Amino acid sequence: MKIKIKKGLDIPLPGQPKGEVRSIPFPNQLALDLSPFEATLFKLIKKEGESVRVGEPLAYDKKCPKRLFVSPASGVIKEIVRGVKRRLLSVVIETDQKQSSFEEKKETLFEAGLAPHIRVRPGLRIARPDQKPEAIFVKAIESAPFAPSPEIQLEGYEDFFREGIKELKKSAPVHLVCREGSGAFSNFDAQVHTASGPHPIGNHSIHIAAIHPITMNDQVIWTLNIVDVIAIGRWKIEGAYHTERVISVAGDSGGVYRTHAGTPLAGLIEGDRIISGDPLTGVEVGPEGYLGFYHHTICSLLEPKEKREFLHFLKLNRKGYTASKAYLFRRKTAALSTLMHGEERAFIDGAIYDRVMPLPIETMLLVKMLLTQEYEKGEALGLLGVHPEDFALPAYICPSKIEMTEIVKEGLKAYALQYLDD
Repeated sequence: MKIKIKKGLDIPLPGQPKGEVRSIPFPNQLALDLSPFEATLFKLIKKEGESVRVGEPLAYDKKCPKRLFVSPASGVIKEIVRGVKRRLLSVVIETDQKQSSFEEKKETLFEAGLAPHIRVRPGLRIARPDQKPEAIFVKAIESAPFAPSPEIQLEGYEDFFREGIKELKKSAPVHLVCREGSGAFSNFDAQVHTASGPHPIGNHSIHIAAIHPITMNDQVIWTLNIVDVIAIGRWKIEGAYHTERVISVAGDSGGVYRTHAGTPLAGLIEGDRIISGDPLTGVEVGPEGYLGFYHHTICSLLEPKEKREFLHFLKLNRKGYTASKAYLFRRKTAALSTLMHGEERAFIDGAIYDRVMPLPIETMLLVKMLLTQEYEKGEALGLLGVHPEDFALPAYICPSKIEMTEIVKEGLKAYALQYLDD
């Protein structure tokens, strides 16, 4: 299938990473980021001061003990970081240079600690062994700002990727979606589809809606990125846990680097607000933070002093703007910063969001249904086929400054508790 969208928006941000892939020296500390798994009830296996090896389980899910979360490095556990209500956020490991692997035999990908690499739709879930998927989607296309190209992420790992696709096919048909014109992914044993168009053409939701739409809440669809498939293939071939990552660092002194999962960001990037992830969906971590579990981009945002321009609401200094397009492209020619000017207020016009939303949903109505917790009406409006990242562009152009990604994330979590077996 050829997937093509016209709705969307490619944000022209300066500082696009360029150049050859460079290697980063192995860091003295790494962190297993557990913050994305907010619905998981963790049970720690290791304590501070204990030694660990690469791929050794550090925690498991109390609701599904076969969901293991394993160490990205060998060394000694230096710190266990907790948040509100003692929720487990990360495990910091002081690494050694030997980097020995956990040698215990792993019969299934769940025993190998690969469940967190397989995300499940509908909802915000990860795979569990008692749920078989009816389709598997592998994303080999990137459209988010600053993301490294899929070809660079694949380079050097072709054999692992091929074996990973082969292993996934044992569970369900595999749909591999790549950008139109890319030949790097044409020779893999999967149903290869091409896609073209502006961001968010790289989002899984666009591919699922076009190829295998979700219409019932008991459907199970697996979604994976390139590094997730590589990790499965490496486990099958070598029996080892894959920790290498290809990441892009935005900025004048940035580039593309080969590093490891959970690498510290100190020394890699400077700026007012350090983000692990892309500018639209990333998480602020600060200069002493670590690379997020699902992230392969690092960037920073400007944090200028509060100074409102004269008659800013008329947008006199933005050439080429018309009144009807002012909100939609209000930051297209300006540097992206954290200066928002104003507070959250009521929705103004839902039509503006639909201009950048290629999914067959009514953006404003769906967000309102989630705010009022009317989930059955939300299902009719397309709730089953969406993910928080799909609302990053509507939130970016929103004149009311509604935090739609956060609303959708909380809504999907609450919906899963009531309607989905997790």
